[in-house]
Amino acid sequence: MSVKISNARKVASTAAPKAEKDQSQKRQKRMIAEHFKKLETSKEDGRKVVYTFVPGNLTELIGSLGMLPVLPEINALQSGMRKRSGDYIAEAEKSGHSEDVCTYVKCDIGMLKSGNIGPTGTRLPEPDLLLLSYTGCFTFMKWFELLREEYGCPVVMLHVPYQANGVITREMRSYVVDQLEKEVIPAMEKIAGGKLDMDDLARRMELSAQAEDDLVAVWESAKHRPSPIDGYFGGVYYIGPIFSAFRGTEDAVAYYRELLGEVEARMARGEGPMSPDGPMSEEKYRLVVEGPPNWTSFTDFWRMFSK
Repeated sequence: MSVKISNARKVASTAAPKAEKDQSQKRQKRMIAEHFKKLETSKEDGRKVVYTFVPGNLTELIGSLGMLPVLPEINALQSGMRKRSGDYIAEAEKSGHSEDVCTYVKCDIGMLKSGNIGPTGTRLPEPDLLLLSYTGCFTFMKWFELLREEYGCPVVMLHVPYQANGVITREMRSYVVDQLEKEVIPAMEKIAGGKLDMDDLARRMELSAQAEDDLVAVWESAKHRPSPIDGYFGGVYYIGPIFSAFRGTEDAVAYYRELLGEVEARMARGEGPMSPDGPMSEEKYRLVVEGPPNWTSFTDFWRMFSK
């Protein structure tokens, strides 16, 4: 018995320390959990569900029509961070999806074929509508073709043209507005069973603007030395609410107000960003990284770079 206890203590002492978290991170975790609970009971509550993507998402519009968003990309990356994606990807490949297919797609398809249990452990509802806001990644189009085959539900697409040199022309704006007015909104109203409330949409857009103002201030804080933010690993959390299900909500406004307060407090104390091992103080280097983090080893990579 004493040997077993000694070995157990040795394992516990060598285990990786638990990552420290800001209060804003804890708030975001609660927000996500509450959203998935709403999704789990959406059919009983009479709420329609729209699957859509992160880039160019129309979450304010979805919310104004009383519907709930599901973002397959977010489900895939969160499954990766929770180390559940490997089995999902294998399941998709067993179903005939090539090893060359994007693992975000295969994670989503594998999750569907494994009971559609979301990252938080709650079951995801089937979509009433697939809303493809196409902003450049051709994978999205093929992904939604696969989901259409799986769910057999309506699909509507908003195509956003490429902005050469970052310039938005009058013709581009008209092109997008025409799609919204003639195709996207009518399709969504049909699924929702009601007309769009423009006043409510305007209110939600204003909430998004408030949240985005605070997020911009968070990014701008990196001009300070030491930088109080980590724009790569910490940035995953900074962009979470505004890039996902919380655009146009009071929750997003509250989250970014709290986040900015934490960042300003770190600047006042001369601290760097929060890392898994606590706040950093000395700043030796700044790295620019291209591409997404390694989701399945996210904290390990974060700790490696922060050290």
